[in-house]
Order: sequence, then C-alpha cells, then structure tokens
Amino acid sequence: MLTLLAFLIKLHENLRRFDNKTNSYIKNSNEKNIHDVRTSVRRFNAAFLVLPKRYRKGCLLSDYNQLANKFFKVNSEIRDMDIISEKLHGYSQTDQRNVVIDLLKKDRQSNLEGAKTIALSLKNMNSNKIFDKIDITEKELQKRYNKLLFRLISKIDTNFLIVITNSLKIKELHELRKDCKKIRYALELISDQDKDIEKTVKQLDDIQDILGEIHDCDTTIMFLRQQKKQSPTVKNFINKESTNRDNKYNQFVNQYKQYTQPNISLL
Repeated sequence: MLTLLAFLIKLHENLRRFDNKTNSYIKNSNEKNIHDVRTSVRRFNAAFLVLPKRYRKGCLLSDYNQLANKFFKVNSEIRDMDIISEKLHGYSQTDQRNVVIDLLKKDRQSNLEGAKTIALSLKNMNSNKIFDKIDITEKELQKRYNKLLFRLISKIDTNFLIVITNSLKIKELHELRKDCKKIRYALELISDQDKDIEKTVKQLDDIQDILGEIHDCDTTIMFLRQQKKQSPTVKNFINKESTNRDNKYNQFVNQYKQYTQPNISLL
C-alpha cells in the first residue's frame, strides 16, 4: 500500500535528486552524469505520474515534468551516440569507421549544446517553487497508483507474449523495456514495505538490462544502415552486431523462462 506521507516524501526526494544531478550535469556532462540525470528523471516521473490528473495538467509542476522529459529524450539520444561510438571503437580501425565516428562526435556535440540549454531552463524554473499545495486523500492516491500499475502490467503482459516468439518485433521490445523501467520505478515507491516487491523490482531490473543490450544493438544496426555508403566495412559491422543481437535475444528468452514472467501478476 502506498501511504500519502511516504509518497510525498518520495516525490520531494526524487525532485531534489533530479535537481542535484542537473547541477552536476551542467558542470560536467560526462557519461556518468548523463546516466545519473536520466535515472533521476525516471524516478521523478514515476512519482509525478501517480498524482491525480489535476496535478499532471496545466500547472507549474506539470510544465517542469514536461521539460524534464524533453531533457531525458535529448540525453537518451546522446547516450545512444556514445554506445554506437564505443561499439565502433571495438572494431578494427578503417577510414570508413573513422568517418562514422567523427560524424557521431559532431552530432553528439550539437545535441549536448541543446541539452545544456534545457538544463539551464530547468534551473531557471527553480524546483523549490514549483510545488503548489498538494491536496489529495490517501484513497485518491491509492486509486491512481493501482490504475497506473494495472495499465503498465497489462502492457508488459501483452508485449511479453509478442516478443518472446518473434525476435524481430523491435518496437514491442523497446516498449517492453520502457514499461519495465516505468513499473520498476513505480514499485520503488513501496519496495521498502514489502520483500516480495523488492524481489520483483530486482527481476524487472535484470530483464530491462538485457532488453537494453538488445536495444543498443538495434540502435547501432539502424544507424549503420542509414549511412549513405554501405561499404564492406559497414556491412561487416552490421553483420557482427546482428550476431551479437541474436545472442542477446536468446539470453532474454532464457531469462524469461527462468522467471516465467516476473511476479507482476501478484501485485
């Protein structure tokens, strides 16, 4: 059960954490700080989505959350570029490889400048002042929380059945990964109250990790296929990533069988 007091504490904690991570990001937008701001956005968003609709629309808090999600999206694109670049650095050096890596560097810098602009806008909104008085009952909060969990569980159940028999359902695999993250962070709001919930959070974490590795392969393959010149080098990169992707997918299937759909049906 999600109590009102525990929720409000978590909401404020998640907001403060995001604000602190944004400060660190502005000072140094390295790989660690990019990871940290993305994670802190997810945690803040998980708490925000539990609020009734009147707090999720047309107020300063909702404007702040919308800008935070935009910040998350840009940093996700930067993170994908870093992953692709890291993968390419693992292959033998060729002129074509170096051209692609240089292209990624330029695009990354452009996105980073945009992300820093958003970060400064978030700071200018002043997170200390975006909270109006939140006047909700515990019954209202629990009803919204249960509705959110039910919707996420339904989406996860549906997409599990689709992707477990078809490795080419890239969109569904990506949606499954995102929903596993959403429900994981939503469950963290009550995980310290229930050991079974903690176990479920761990299972979801393991599944999203392997789905993340599959997503990294898909992102890399898609990026390489979009290159104007499909040189033998690029085709070789694609083939190697495709093989790696198949191996990761098989790991996911085995993991799924081990957990037999992580105890989300018990919630």
